[in-house]
Amino acid sequence: MSSRRRIKKRKSRKRLAYGVIAVTFILLCFLIYFSLQHSNQPPQAAIVDQLNFTGQSNPTFVNTCINILESGGLTWKYYRGEDITVNFYRNLPSYGTSLIILRVHSAIMGEKPPLGLFTSELYTDYKAATTYREDVLHYRLVKAFFTDGGEEYFGIVPKFIEESMKGEFKNAIIIMMGCDGLGYINRLTGKRVEYTDMAEAFIKKGAKVYIGWDGPVGVNHTDQATIQLLEHLITENRRIKEAVDEISLDPSYDSKLGYYPKTVDVENYTVPNLRSSLAMNVAYTSLHPRHSKVQNRRAYICSARVLDLTSHTTFSET
Repeated sequence: MSSRRRIKKRKSRKRLAYGVIAVTFILLCFLIYFSLQHSNQPPQAAIVDQLNFTGQSNPTFVNTCINILESGGLTWKYYRGEDITVNFYRNLPSYGTSLIILRVHSAIMGEKPPLGLFTSELYTDYKAATTYREDVLHYRLVKAFFTDGGEEYFGIVPKFIEESMKGEFKNAIIIMMGCDGLGYINRLTGKRVEYTDMAEAFIKKGAKVYIGWDGPVGVNHTDQATIQLLEHLITENRRIKEAVDEISLDPSYDSKLGYYPKTVDVENYTVPNLRSSLAMNVAYTSLHPRHSKVQNRRAYICSARVLDLTSHTTFSET
């Protein structure tokens, strides 16, 4: 009897060992799968720093933004000025980012004005006639420059966002730091005019809310205001309306920060609502902003002019 008991005990131990090995193997497979899934998830926030290309770098601003994002448990990616090409904007929705900070040059163009967002991609006749021919012909791309006779770049208008961007935003918060995002000052009458074409284009593409200025804005002010906005939204967990209303007017142009659309749902939206719909991502990117060789730009974001590529009529900021 004793030998039989020993045999039974050995078999029980073997079954137990096999069970432990099987469970361990399953857990290991689960952990590997979970890790791979998380490593492939996109960052939750993006800092698009086109001004970095134009000699208006602000590492303090970038690092402060990153500290706020990380303190709120958000993952991020930083895009340098030279990264901001036509195709960067074309693929922006496909990156899966849900909080997008656009530190970019922008300008209002013409009598029936679209807002142009600058890329850092130099304009060439060859690219206009070949690579981007359809976008140029259908007025989705414009020619943009900072000073007469200066270097020319491709710029995008709302029609590009609606018709040429690939994919859709998933309830993204868009913070447009440049001039005239939600309005502009008419240079003939001096009156402030509401402008929502760019905001509407982002909303049609799936963004939850678009935040921007209703006129010109200084670089220093928009940098500081954006830091305060992020603190309100992330650190203090304030609603969109509360966070935006707390931001002061631009001291030089009296431009005010606003948001679109002005619905109850958007007014009460908070960053935790955004974060709860996303899995956490541990794949952080490193930050090494580089100073551009392009210098001597005027110290406000909309210091630019834009050309209609189809008519070659010059438009300037209003």
